[in-house]
Amino acid sequence: MQKKLVQYGLGLVSAFAPVAAFAQFAGQPLPSPPVTDLATFINIICGIAGWLFIFLVVMAIIFVVLAAFNYLTSGGDPEKVKTASNQLIYAAVAIAVGLFAKALPLIVGSLLGSTASQLTQC
Repeated sequence: MQKKLVQYGLGLVSAFAPVAAFAQFAGQPLPSPPVTDLATFINIICGIAGWLFIFLVVMAIIFVVLAAFNYLTSGGDPEKVKTASNQLIYAAVAIAVGLFAKALPLIVGSLLGSTASQLTQC
């Protein structure tokens, strides 16, 4: 009986723990929404595009180095040469997607009617 009480008690505590975690003090203001105007939205897009561009350029460099290594160590094996060719294609695609990511804020800004001063922030 005591074991059942402990189990039910732990069940109730774990069921109401999220309620206590999300409790707020009275009188605290609610946080403002993160996007309130077009400039904030463009800044968020610029930040995401910048990180995506850096990531894709690093990935392209890694693919080029791996492709060069595979070409050098292939020893005439057509399978390894094909693998290296595919890695070079992946690197070219990563560079193309990176350039598109860098241009994305300008495209979105021009579609939304942003001014030229806002578009040059990226």
